[in-house]
Order: sequence, then structure tokens, then C-alpha cells
Amino acid sequence: MKQITIRGWTRIALFNLFIVACLGLLMRLKILLPLPWLDQRFTLHAHSHFAFSGWISHVLMLSVAVLVSERTFSGMLPVRYNRLLAFNLFCSYGMLVSFLIQGYAAISITFSTLSILVCFIFYRLCQTDISVNGQKQVWYKFIHAALIFNMISCLGTFLLAWTMATQPGNTVLRLASVYFYLHFQYNGWFFFGIMGLFHQWLYLQKISLPNALIQFRLFAISCVPIYLLSINWMAFPAALHVLTILTALIQFVVFSSFVRALWKRKDKIAAGLSPVMRCVLTAVAIASVIKFGLQTASSLPTIAHFAFGLRPVVIAYLHLVLLGIISLFLICWLYMNKALKTTRVTAFGIIIFVSGIIFNEFFLLVQGISSLSDTYISGMSQALAIAALILVTGIVVILQENIIPVAKSSYCQTVKLTPPRRLD
Repeated sequence: MKQITIRGWTRIALFNLFIVACLGLLMRLKILLPLPWLDQRFTLHAHSHFAFSGWISHVLMLSVAVLVSERTFSGMLPVRYNRLLAFNLFCSYGMLVSFLIQGYAAISITFSTLSILVCFIFYRLCQTDISVNGQKQVWYKFIHAALIFNMISCLGTFLLAWTMATQPGNTVLRLASVYFYLHFQYNGWFFFGIMGLFHQWLYLQKISLPNALIQFRLFAISCVPIYLLSINWMAFPAALHVLTILTALIQFVVFSSFVRALWKRKDKIAAGLSPVMRCVLTAVAIASVIKFGLQTASSLPTIAHFAFGLRPVVIAYLHLVLLGIISLFLICWLYMNKALKTTRVTAFGIIIFVSGIIFNEFFLLVQGISSLSDTYISGMSQALAIAALILVTGIVVILQENIIPVAKSSYCQTVKLTPPRRLD
């Protein structure tokens, strides 16, 4: 069987992101058009599961595998990683199709359960392949923690299955299980994963940050208790509320010190980046500061009840993290490592994608404010659909530059033209 190159896996990841964006656009259009063939709830489940597994986890595993196996993005991964990525894609597409057709049912739950095996196998492979010197680096400490948090998040899935089987009417426990999974995915696997990738890039650029190990330890220690922030709407003892506020403050202060350290070395960092990547990574940093600021504010119970009560606010926060921080950084990471073509067209597609994120967040914010003030603002559904279309357009531009020319080139190499025979 022919092995897929690392750049081949990158193109598959981009196509998966395109599917995720198209599903988001379909859900926005469903609000405006009948679309009787589309079940909104089923599409939402397919959208979220495929985004987690087929896009973010796929790119994180691909990137980590490249680092621990000491390969480059122009080469190929060891066969064991190729097989695991292929199995992850099999589970991802299985969830995509089954959730679209039947929502949460036997087949979709089976694929979800199979996908859980991937994180445990991947952890074992990474621990086996990482060098002794690599284990000592701060970047791998972040990666190692990310892998552990990914496995911990599976407990939320198991608890949800147990709750639905034994206590189907226990809504509080069911929500707590879902938020447990989401917390250790968003704030564990995803956040620590991109922090590890960024620290590894800094390491290659010979840029050292003071107190990086202390920052890692504080982030790792506070990641577990800050789960309480996800269920802050529940009735807690006063001591747990104090713990929640304290851990949120710790993470905000630690991330602020991380940003300050980067700012002091902005010239050295900028020297290794193109102008577009400087702007995009700045946008990621701003989105991250906003995220930690909102996280700290929501540690107060009154604000937490307010935030969880407004659906546009919740959706805006989730998209801020998934699109504005995680997805945008991963696209930058692929571009910085030349897994994507570093051309003007690719950069233009990324700019369009960033514009879609900004419009999406702005319109969701307006929608949230209007809900708070009981004021109806017409055209918000149409505006959000346009923002989703801009996101899709940005990805299409990147795809067109990184997939279509490759396909044409491969075709031209395959087809050999022979001169016509003489008839005389």
C-alpha cells in the first residue's frame, strides 16, 4: 500500500476543515431556508465531532508525530503513524456520516468509542519515539501534558454513556459530563498542544523565554481545578467558588506574563515570520488574551449565570477558541513549516479566513447584546450566514492553491505524450 506523505496528510486536513466550514454554513442557511432534508441537531453533532477529530486532532497528531519522529513536512512519517492517522480518519468520517443520518445512535456512538482508542495508542507511540533530549524540552512537556489531558477527556465520554444508560433524566450530570469532555479538549489537548508546537518553533529559532517551565507547571496544575469554571452555574460551596476564581486569575496572570515575554522578543520572533504571519499570530495572541479575560470574568457566579443563559455569547466564545485561536494557529503552523505553499494566494486565503472569523464574532456579539437588551436587530441571521460563507471562501482559496495544482502536476507526470505516428 502506498504511504501518504506528510504534505498529503496536510491536504486531507484542509479538506476536512472545508467540510467543517460547509456544515457551519448549512446550519446558518437552515435558519433562513426550509431545507427539509437537513436536520439541524444532527448536523450540529456531525459538525462538532468532525471538527474535533477530523480537523484539530488530525493536525495536532500529524504535527506532534513529525516532531517526535524527527521528520520534516517535506518527508514521510513512519508507517505506524500513517496507519493511526488513517484509522483516525476512518473514525472521523464514520462519525460525520452517521451523525448526519441518525444523530446519537448505535453507529455514531460506535465510531466515537473507536476514536477514543486513537488517543491512547498515539500517546504510547509518542512516549516510545521521543528522544531523551526531547523529553527535557519545555515544548515536549506541553505536548506530553496535552496527550494526557486528551486521555483524561475520555472520562467525560464514559460518564455521559453511563448517565444516559442509568440516569437518563439526570440533566445536570449529563451536562457536567459533556462539559468535562469539552474542557479537557479545549483547555487541555488543544491549548497545550498548540503551546507545545509554538514553543518548539521558538526553540528552533533559538528564542528562549524566561520562566517557561514555571509557566508550564502553573498552566498544568490549574487546568484540572479550572474545570469548575465550566460548571460554575451549578450550586457550589463557597470554597469551590474561591478556588475557581483563584485558578482563573492564575491562568490569566501566567498567560499575560507569557505575552509580555513574547513582546520583549518581538523583533527576533518577527525576523522568522512573513508579514502576513506576523499579523495572523498577533490576531491569535489578541484572541487568546480576550479568551483568558472572559474566562476570568466568568469565574464570578453572577457573570457565569449570565453567560450560560445567552446562546449567542456561548457560541461566540466557543468559536473564538476553536476558530480564532486553535484553527488559526494550526493554519499558521502549517504555513510556517511550509506544509502549505508559502505563496501570495495561500496568504490571501488565510486573510479571507481571518476576516470571516472577525465578522462571525462581531455579529454574534451584536446578537448577544440585542438579546440582553430585548432589542430585535434584523438581518443578523443573514449576516452570520455571510460570515460563514466568507470562512468557506477563505478555505477554498487555500485549497485551490495547495491541492488543485498538485493534482494537475501529478496528472501531467502520469500522462506521457507521444508524437503521432507517420502515416506514410
